[in-house]
Amino acid sequence: MDKKDEEIQRKLLELEATVLKETPQASLPTTRGAGSGVTVNTHTASGQPKTTVGQDLCYFLGLGLIFTGILMFFNHVRVGTGMLQMLGMGGGGFGLLLIPLMVGIGWLMYDSKSRAAWIITAGTIGTVVFSVLSSLVMSLPQISLLGMIMLLLPFAAGGALLLKGIGGPKAIQDKLSSKE
Repeated sequence: MDKKDEEIQRKLLELEATVLKETPQASLPTTRGAGSGVTVNTHTASGQPKTTVGQDLCYFLGLGLIFTGILMFFNHVRVGTGMLQMLGMGGGGFGLLLIPLMVGIGWLMYDSKSRAAWIITAGTIGTVVFSVLSSLVMSLPQISLLGMIMLLLPFAAGGALLLKGIGGPKAIQDKLSSKE
């Protein structure tokens, strides 16, 4: 086993020497490892900074927190119809739109290649969907200041972690200046 171990070590040293000869080290920024005396490359051969596990963790944790904030905010918003529509008063009716819808669907059954039938049917369906969505009222119920802070906290923490994960303001500035 000792002879095999020595041969493996020799091959590893040869491989390391070959890799070091092929990689241009002089132009790439390096940092010293903490007390180990080992120099670590912080950029790839093309000059792009390497990402670390910590940066990737910050990036995905930031995305997760922003997604959590969106879910919490959407969970808190209440959607309903206006008061007048609930009482049966108001202009929210779209029953007359069923006439062109039935004409369009009947025409499509007769001739499915007719553009006019498709336009009538699609336009009527679009109008019905628009009128349903426009009759909705979204509101944010009463909430305490602490509750609102807790609701918005994931957005702030997620944004900060996302910014840290992509390298901070300096990395963003470098990317923007390299595109120009």
